[in-house]
Amino acid sequence: MLRFSIPTNFQRDLIPNLTKNKNIEELYGKLSRDIVGGGRASAVLPFVSKKRLTQHILEAHKNGLKFNYLLNSTCLDNLEWSISWQRTFRKLLDYLVKIGVDRVTIGIPYLLEVIKKKYPELEVCVSVQTGIKSLPQAKFWENLGADEVTLFMDINRNFPLLSNTRKEINCKLKLIANLACLYGCPFYHYHANLQSHASQVSHPSKGFVVDYCTLRCRLIRLTRPEEFIRSRWIRPEDIKIYEELGIDTLKFVNRDMRTEAICSIIDAYTERKYEGNLLDLFSDPSKSLAGYKLDFQKARYFFKPFRVNIFKFYKARKFLGADKIYINNRDLDGFLQFFLNNNCSLISCQECNYCEETASRAINISPEYMRSHREKYKDFLDNLINGKLFRYF
Repeated sequence: MLRFSIPTNFQRDLIPNLTKNKNIEELYGKLSRDIVGGGRASAVLPFVSKKRLTQHILEAHKNGLKFNYLLNSTCLDNLEWSISWQRTFRKLLDYLVKIGVDRVTIGIPYLLEVIKKKYPELEVCVSVQTGIKSLPQAKFWENLGADEVTLFMDINRNFPLLSNTRKEINCKLKLIANLACLYGCPFYHYHANLQSHASQVSHPSKGFVVDYCTLRCRLIRLTRPEEFIRSRWIRPEDIKIYEELGIDTLKFVNRDMRTEAICSIIDAYTERKYEGNLLDLFSDPSKSLAGYKLDFQKARYFFKPFRVNIFKFYKARKFLGADKIYINNRDLDGFLQFFLNNNCSLISCQECNYCEETASRAINISPEYMRSHREKYKDFLDNLINGKLFRYF
């Protein structure tokens, strides 16, 4: 049976709302900041203390759930080659083992080798941020000792590759179901590095980050709505296809969501059917525990008047809400069949037009909304590029 990997927001009402769902195998999350960092900036996540992490893992185990701690940074600033970093890293791993962490997710080969050598009791999962999209890449990580590899989203609809990978790889295979990244995203590796540094306790940025990648991504999608369709999400109705391929785990994002939002998404995938807007199943600021409202914890990351022009910087908060876009999930019935017989890596989107034609039928978006928000994104990005964001006069 295909199992689920669920993001934890560390709220006390989360686990009680998940215990009846037998599809769930693990929760994943991490401390707000640590020496390694992860795939999400600390500023957008709820504060998590060591005490809360310990309590949460105990509660997960009592309810038959495993806990996967994220160490999936893609860059350590070369600090890993120092006595002080190594000492702090080993202390972190000692602590994780002590409190009962079952597995960790990594994004750097060196960390996998260290953990498998020194902490064999921990299972190691390879992060999607490593960009595994070929059989040789997956085989490399398996040979290095990985217990599970997360395949890159771009190949979620490359069924010959998924099938061959399953035949050749013995470790578990994981896919991400509800991440709406651009297909062939040119920002992905840079974005992963941005998020990694923005969650590292020792980084000089102190958690501050300007999310250029998300801003540019949103502008692209408002300019070309078919990018919503090209994105390699997996609908609840299509789980059976991946299950038959032998995929072991579906992972869901994101860790900043309110409990009701997480549970609503998991319910849809458990029932393998959803009536309504497909975007309801994706993370966005409207589902966040705090959205883009500033509290004390957030303010310490973002109030940096000597780094940026804070007046221009905070303008972005006014339009970084949920996209007012409706994608009728029922209009996507049968959508995936095309990809069972066609390979996107062998043909250009401009020559194919399948996703563009689907978008014209399934997506409902106000032209006025598109126009006004494109202008807002362009204005902010212009300030970022021409340097006005970094001066007051």
